[in-house]
Amino acid sequence: MNFARLSPKIGIIALSAVGLTGCFDLTQKVAVRHDGSGTYAVEIAANGVVGEGLRQKDNDDFDIGGDMHGTTHISRNGDVTTRSEEVAFKDISELKLDDEQLNLHVKGHGGDATELHFHRTFNVGSARHDRDDKDDEQMGREVLQSMFGGHTYTFVVWLPGHIERIAPVSADGHLVVPTVWGDAAGHTIIWKMQLTDMMMSDNLNFDVDFSAKGDFRDAQSQPAPHHHHGGHHHDDDDDGD
Repeated sequence: MNFARLSPKIGIIALSAVGLTGCFDLTQKVAVRHDGSGTYAVEIAANGVVGEGLRQKDNDDFDIGGDMHGTTHISRNGDVTTRSEEVAFKDISELKLDDEQLNLHVKGHGGDATELHFHRTFNVGSARHDRDDKDDEQMGREVLQSMFGGHTYTFVVWLPGHIERIAPVSADGHLVVPTVWGDAAGHTIIWKMQLTDMMMSDNLNFDVDFSAKGDFRDAQSQPAPHHHHGGHHHDDDDDGD
């Protein structure tokens, strides 16, 4: 997915230019299994004109698949449309992503478990033009707040085994404390923040140390090519109409 469409300067101008009145909540999800395979997904929930755009099956503005074949799921609950796109990977290195990087590093072995470090960098700053004018930055912040205040950005990662450390995340100067829950199989870690805080950040860094039994190796995602292909499978599900 090209996050430039969601960046403060480019995204806000584009949305304002076409007169969109709806806002959205954005969620990204990553799951890593015991063999290093997993899934990567983006979910956008919106009403109004943005929600209508999400219901368009061939809307490339929300394509996250790149050269990979993924699954698109569109559902409705009242006037809110949720569009999710998910790709499966055998190894994180198969992922080709814009404006972000995923990394899985094997730190060592302890007994029958592998000690690992999961890292994700979301380069929000690279998805927008540099701002040299402080007044322009303040104006952009005020516009963002007026348009997207009350909406959220969420990053979710599921990791197998035991969690050893979760590093703090700072979003536009605000500390984001994650919610963690799990069982014997693994743990889900959820960072939820204001959408405006995400948009005004330069970089968001998510770091987790964990240990798990399985077959792991060092892996890192690759930059996405600057073209789009079709071939997504679509699955519609209307609820609450």
